Amino acid sequence: MLIYHCIENYHAIAHQVSWLSTLCRIDLSNPAVLDAVIDGDAALRQGNPEAFDKMRGLLVLAFQLVERSSQLHGSTRTAEFVVATITEIEKRRAGH
Repeated sequence: MLIYHCIENYHAIAHQVSWLSTLCRIDLSNPAVLDAVIDGDAALRQGNPEAFDKMRGLLVLAFQLVERSSQLHGSTRTAEFVVATITEIEKRRAGH
């Protein structure tokens, strides 16, 4: 039951991050950009500071959730729900 709760939370966080990244016009698929967001890059924050701050906080939370899930449920099960979530978000963005 706990893995379902982790998956549900991760899905909600990931979808919110995706929406906020669109508002901020930030491409989180680029690892360097993702690192810059987590580091609080001031140049990236300028476009929409409130959305950026929320996105950054949710990204940190998502990473913590993945880490905790890996500890509790193993990396394989955690990777499966992370990949499923990313795939779902990509399909929604593509309009499928």
